[in-house]
Amino acid sequence: MKKNEIVERVVDVVIFILIVGFLFSFLTPKYIFSKTTATGGDMGSHYPAAVYLKQVLMPAGKIMGWDQGNYAGFPLFYHYFPLPFIITALISFVIPMQIAFKLVTILGTLLLPVCTYFALRVMKFKFPTPILGGICTLAFLFNEGNSMWGGNILSTLSGEFSYSLSLALMVLLSGTLYAGVVEDKWRTWNAALVFLIGFSHGFTLVFSCVMAVFFVLCRQDFWKNFKYLFHVFGLGGLLLAFWIVPFFFNLPYVNAATTQWVVAAWREYVPQIFWPFIAVAGLSLVVNVFDRRVRYLAYIVASSVALYFVGSHLGMLDIRFVPFAQVYVTIFAATLLLPFLGGIKGRFLIPLILMIGVALWVHPKAPQVKNWVKWNYEGIEGKGTWPVLQEIHNFLRDSGGGRVVYEHSPENNAFGTTRVFENLEYSSGRYTLEGLLKESSVTASFVYYIQSEVGHVCTAQIHGYRYSHLNLRSVIPRLNMFNVTHYIARSPQAKAEARTIPELKLEKSAGAIEIFRVTSTDGHYVVPLAYEPFLFKTQNWRKDFYNWFVNPYLLDIPLVYEPEPDAKDMARLPRQSDSFLSLSKVPLDISKADVQEKIGPEDVEFTTNLIGHPHLIRVSYHPNWRVTGADRIYLVSPSFMLVYPTESHVKLHFGYGVPNYAGGLMSLAGLAIILIPRVKGLRRRPTPDAN
Repeated sequence: MKKNEIVERVVDVVIFILIVGFLFSFLTPKYIFSKTTATGGDMGSHYPAAVYLKQVLMPAGKIMGWDQGNYAGFPLFYHYFPLPFIITALISFVIPMQIAFKLVTILGTLLLPVCTYFALRVMKFKFPTPILGGICTLAFLFNEGNSMWGGNILSTLSGEFSYSLSLALMVLLSGTLYAGVVEDKWRTWNAALVFLIGFSHGFTLVFSCVMAVFFVLCRQDFWKNFKYLFHVFGLGGLLLAFWIVPFFFNLPYVNAATTQWVVAAWREYVPQIFWPFIAVAGLSLVVNVFDRRVRYLAYIVASSVALYFVGSHLGMLDIRFVPFAQVYVTIFAATLLLPFLGGIKGRFLIPLILMIGVALWVHPKAPQVKNWVKWNYEGIEGKGTWPVLQEIHNFLRDSGGGRVVYEHSPENNAFGTTRVFENLEYSSGRYTLEGLLKESSVTASFVYYIQSEVGHVCTAQIHGYRYSHLNLRSVIPRLNMFNVTHYIARSPQAKAEARTIPELKLEKSAGAIEIFRVTSTDGHYVVPLAYEPFLFKTQNWRKDFYNWFVNPYLLDIPLVYEPEPDAKDMARLPRQSDSFLSLSKVPLDISKADVQEKIGPEDVEFTTNLIGHPHLIRVSYHPNWRVTGADRIYLVSPSFMLVYPTESHVKLHFGYGVPNYAGGLMSLAGLAIILIPRVKGLRRRPTPDAN
């Protein structure tokens, strides 16, 4: 290595030390490395998912499975991104889980400057451009113009750490993909990066494909580049198939996400912190327009802007594409000096000068970061309300079974996050209704209707459904249906109304919280039906079942959805209808019913003396549920399961479906494509001559 190259590497290392030091001057190591439970925004509800993965799913040989904790049960990691949680669980075998989780949440933030540096290096940008790019990303990370779009520190602290990690990997791929296409190398490594990107966030995976289009826009190298990209993304897709195939096949059982984000003013897109970088990036495009690498970066910025305008039409949240433009504009700015580097004698000082300049520019524009870091990472145990929260947890842990419903209130943020009671499964061993991953649950729309009736302030809702208002008298039958035995009230309005409802009995007061027992709930997850069900003919069972759910006069008449009933179904369900007007109650004799149940993380087991009688399982339906002791599982209103026992002992287990096996085989094929040539290569190596 030449002397100049040694000096360049030394400068790079020194600047990286400064970047990390600057980051940790905000991230505050004493909070990161404290053994407390991270909280704040959505992050407070992500931590229990990591614990569940380690304690429940991984011992069963899974990374995707069922979680009974929210929404009457939902498929965990089928529609959210597992990679950061897997990393957390693995690290936690070495260090405490709380610290492992915190480190993983900031991993993407720490990696972004590093990934930018290596991306620019493999694209053959000369020193100091790669390290300048790493420095410039600090402007993106410390942008406080939003806290929900993804990638920047505030978004990460709000819970978007999967996006942050995937964004850093995507930036790295943008460089290795360029080098791979130009030099025809790194097919397998780039495929592995595609896999890791998709396994940590879907938006970055989509955008990675859009980035790749740049290389097929060149007619001269079209087929060469197309074959390379087909190999990379095809192999990456195969590796990801075990997760992404079930993801797509289970879309009928999830909720549509919001696709449009309302932005009040243009400055939200381009806060002041970006202004000098936008100006420098524009100047760089003019100066370096004939450099294909610069045109590639310009294409990335332009395509991210374009995706913002079409994203909602693709069923994707448009605002998630804006951070791609923001981060690449800052990277783009690092290329301005390309034509002049050979003539700058003091170029070794440029990174230090820029580091000082960016730090001075960024620091006063990021007043919230330190406060957010403290709030999140001192944990729920660091809040003054922790003793009250412990008292609530202990009471619920010792007060029996059944689900807990809580009033969603902004005042709950005093505990660390407004979502604090979503985590009762982790903190108290009790299941609740509302949770973080509403898009993953077929039952979420019904849960949010309940939430609208138990709270003074209505929580987030799912578009396309109508909701109610605080009305505890009306909600009681629905609480009974969901086996809710306790209600947590916070607002004066909710507490006052609860005291007037005969079915609600005050059992515990702790701080501003009052906990009521729902005395009318039977406390069972498996019950024999009291009225004969209807086979309901519908083209949209979710909307019709929702209309059934909000109609108090229909709640006792179960509706079964089976689009292609056979003779056995017709015999079991002779009452059929396609209209609510023709529904009527026909009582079933359950006077001598004796049902004993056992609920596990991924199992529902019960014994019954009513063989052949329809039994309602108050757990969300999903096609991956399997049953023994009955011949099949029916989808019944609102979104539960129904079985007709053929034996006295019945067991339901959440297992794998055809999409899981098909995706798994495809991923094995991807691994075989990678490993078989390498194994053959090892066998062909000549053995050393013993003499």
